[in-house]
Amino acid sequence: MPRVRGRVLRARGRGARAVLAALLAAVLGGSAASCVLGASSAQPPSPSGTGAACPGTPGVTADEVRVGLLYPDSGNAASLFAPFRAGVEARLGVANSAGGVHGRRVTYLRQDDGSQPATNRAAARTLVEQRQVFGIMESTTASAGSAEYLHSKGVPVTGTSLDPAWTVYDNMFSYSNMIADGSSVSTWGDFVAEQGGRTALIVVTSLSAASGEFAEELRASLEIAGVRVVGTVDATGPINLRAIGDQVRDSGADTLVGAVTGAAFGQVVLGAHAAGAKLRVILTPSGYDQSMLKLFGTILAGVNLFVDYQPFELELPGHRAFLEAMARYAPYLPTANQQAALSGWITADMFLRGLSAAGPCPTRQRFVEGLRAVRDYSADGLLPEPIDFATSFGELGRCYTFMRVSSDGTRFEVLRPAPRCGTLRS
Repeated sequence: MPRVRGRVLRARGRGARAVLAALLAAVLGGSAASCVLGASSAQPPSPSGTGAACPGTPGVTADEVRVGLLYPDSGNAASLFAPFRAGVEARLGVANSAGGVHGRRVTYLRQDDGSQPATNRAAARTLVEQRQVFGIMESTTASAGSAEYLHSKGVPVTGTSLDPAWTVYDNMFSYSNMIADGSSVSTWGDFVAEQGGRTALIVVTSLSAASGEFAEELRASLEIAGVRVVGTVDATGPINLRAIGDQVRDSGADTLVGAVTGAAFGQVVLGAHAAGAKLRVILTPSGYDQSMLKLFGTILAGVNLFVDYQPFELELPGHRAFLEAMARYAPYLPTANQQAALSGWITADMFLRGLSAAGPCPTRQRFVEGLRAVRDYSADGLLPEPIDFATSFGELGRCYTFMRVSSDGTRFEVLRPAPRCGTLRS
């Protein structure tokens, strides 16, 4: 049975993973459907063959492993999560075409959680108790709703860490954490200080608890690097460009840091420029999307962004494998090089790695123990540094890749060194 490790989960964490979906965190909708699908990674799937029957293991038959896909498929932010599913389908598609894992195809059953904790828990119970899945692949802001329940059942979970639960229960595996109770990372503050920032204003939204929590993580990082935080500005829509621009200018801050979606942050930048704010550094964790460049153009010129994976501009072998698989198995997604799609790909890759480690007759406990023993997980080079799942549980990610919007506002330019790694502080 997986253990609760590290620390006790509190009602409110100090931060949240800075992905677009996490920072929107508005009210979403619930439905269910099923799909059959299932890539190349540092740990390839097992050779094809006839799998053994494993009586008593939920979701495992002689030729199939059923996995639950838990994410918001309805509501205001559903479009932000949709690419996640496409990435999962591409990764499983490649694995199944190569014979699956230990001779079994990997299929999934999806459940909508509406990004609400109560719905998330109900959806997880449906997947585990009614649909009898072996494990869960998850991307949602509401995973805390089901985390304790899934841990009590020993259900393995891989996915994107969008709330504090991922640093508490060791049956949950993420490739990146931007929250850990009682600790901070210097990386973001170090970057701002290197760029000449001395005083900072943080952009938040009152619609999202995740926004405020991540703002506190940013504040701690900035202060570690000697950057003074002079306050926050609320970018809850509808945004009054003139008023919010005046707030930025009047704060006297030379640095603007975002804890909101790319679209909201772009409007704040627009307002700040119009008000004549003298900003030396502008930094956001969201907006790494060509649609943002098309929407704002040169308004975003010079804006800095950071991501917790290697960006597509580096054109690594792992990127090429991902894009080829997306074209074959998820052609319905018009633009494959999206953060949420890559997150889905890595989430499925982690699950396949754990399933392979669990052996020919997998159990949930063997999966958790096998994946927790992996010391060098890199998602085929897509992560900024390999993960040691055995020792890094509950820790903040230290390494991020920083980019800057070009002067003509048409592309993202990778800033060297890539990635940049800071220090952890407790």
